[in-house]
Parts: sequence; C-alpha cells; structure tokens
Amino acid sequence: MTIRGRSAVQVAAASVVLAAAVATAVVLWPTPAAPTHEQISEQIKASAQAQLDASVEAGRYARANLRATAKTPDDESCRAAWDNLLDSERKGLQYGTWLQACAEPATP
Repeated sequence: MTIRGRSAVQVAAASVVLAAAVATAVVLWPTPAAPTHEQISEQIKASAQAQLDASVEAGRYARANLRATAKTPDDESCRAAWDNLLDSERKGLQYGTWLQACAEPATP
C-alpha cells in the first residue's frame, strides 16, 4: 500500500519522528520562573506601605478640609469626617492611621 508514492512504513516512520520532535519540544520548553519568597515578601511589604501612605495622605486631606471649613481637626470632628466617607473612599485605608493623620498636625 502506498500513500502519494510512499510506503506505509515510511509514513509511519515520519509520524513517529514528528511525534518525538513535538514531545521533546514540549518537555524542553522553558517555563516562567515562579517568584521567590523574597520577591513575594517585598511585594507584601510594598503593598502594606502603600496602604499606610494612602491612609496618611487621605487623613491629611481631611484635616485640610476641616480647616478650610473653619472647624478644628480634633478626634471628634475627624471621626465624623470618617463616618461621612463612602465605603469606596474607605477601601484600602487604615482607620487608626487615617485618624492620627487627620487629628494631629503633620510632623516634618
């Protein structure tokens, strides 16, 4: 039996060689390196620091707004300002850090 002028043995041999080449390529293909524990740790630290920085910045902004409306930025007025924030505005902020930045003057 022939397929386009080639014998069935030649076609089978070519199929086996092609399958072996594909299998070798799949096995030897480089995979992306997984992040190390150090890299993950640094990402976690950076995320936590960004959350703290955002909380301080938002608290200072609230303090400036209270002063602009002729209110004293004390604990009570800052708590009221926090309660007036939308849930979307509170997301990612830490209450204690925000409150401290709002109620206390900024340190250089």
